[in-house]
Amino acid sequence: MTRTLLYLMRWSLRRLWRARLSSALALTMASLGLAGVLASVSYSAASRQQVLAQIRRLGTNVLIVTPTESRAVGGRARTGAITTTLIERDYRDIRQGVPSLVRASAWVSRPFTLKARDLSKTTTVIGCEPAYFDIKSWAMADGRPFDTAEDRRLARVVLLGQTVARDLFGRDSPVGARLFINRVPFHVVGVLAERGQSLDVSNEDDEVYVPLRTAMHRLMNIDYYNGLLLQLNTLDDMDAAAGATDQTLQRFHHATPRIPIDYQIENQKTLIDAQTTAANRLAFFVWWIGVSGLVVAGLGMVAIAWIGVKARTTELGTRRAVGSSAALIFFQIAFEAAVLALAGCAIGLALGWYGSAAIAWRAGLPFVFEWRMAGLALLSAFLLNVAFSTLPALRAARLDPIRAMTFE
Repeated sequence: MTRTLLYLMRWSLRRLWRARLSSALALTMASLGLAGVLASVSYSAASRQQVLAQIRRLGTNVLIVTPTESRAVGGRARTGAITTTLIERDYRDIRQGVPSLVRASAWVSRPFTLKARDLSKTTTVIGCEPAYFDIKSWAMADGRPFDTAEDRRLARVVLLGQTVARDLFGRDSPVGARLFINRVPFHVVGVLAERGQSLDVSNEDDEVYVPLRTAMHRLMNIDYYNGLLLQLNTLDDMDAAAGATDQTLQRFHHATPRIPIDYQIENQKTLIDAQTTAANRLAFFVWWIGVSGLVVAGLGMVAIAWIGVKARTTELGTRRAVGSSAALIFFQIAFEAAVLALAGCAIGLALGWYGSAAIAWRAGLPFVFEWRMAGLALLSAFLLNVAFSTLPALRAARLDPIRAMTFE
């Protein structure tokens, strides 16, 4: 019996080689179905990883307080007007009234023209406190950050984003160089690590950072903040801290029917939950589309195998007539389908890997290829293709030898 099965395996392999066109079509169906699943899943995982990385850069236990951009003055709305109501008093009360607060930093921002050597560039200058970089877990690529003492004495020191440093100083280290911001000389003390685009579509690498009081009094001449960054002890403190912050601000920011509230509190927990839900929903739809693609590919293999069995009706009927059992006929057809499914899945795995890398490079996403999910998809595709291929194998095993030998 073993010799018979080995003979059938060799005969099936030779037959697959002779019928190269139908074999190639079956391999194409099996490989493209699996490759599409792997590329889709990898794209979904890369998108999710990029969003979560951006959230981590903002800080997971962070509240962001910003003034609204629209206020009603004299009963008329002023859309896009600069709001100047977030001041030192609010910042001080929040630091005293929120017990779970770990770190905090106010910030101000405005575009300015920078000049270094013979080059100039217009970009956003952000004034912030030293805790700003700890809250965002932002490391230094070169030099050092400014400290609290420099913020108190309005020191003219500046940190550069990667893009600004590259545009103004090329490959040279800018640490120790002089940089003019709006014609005011500053001393470059460090270059921040590369970050890329944030969730608010701003490129943080194309910005420069100076001490908060230096920006407010030496550059912008203002006494209000553009926002507050508040880091809490744990993620569970977010809702309670947001409520405490809101109550603190309402003491001096009264809303009326004609004048709406002039601040907003962004809760990172809400953003994280929303992004996680969206990512899980996207993953579900991607898997659903992937399974549908596998089913279509399996049906394509069934059609090809069915046509092949019909074309071999006379051959299979002759073998039945000379004594071959239905079980051996079934084994031969199922073995041929299993070989094609296994080879197609191997090709699909390679295509899926290269396709995922190409899509990630084209979309500007990190390359993510989850081998555990790839193994699950590979096993599912193989079993599905083999299961579908049992239909033509059963048809071949049930052929009537008399009718099969007279088939034209």
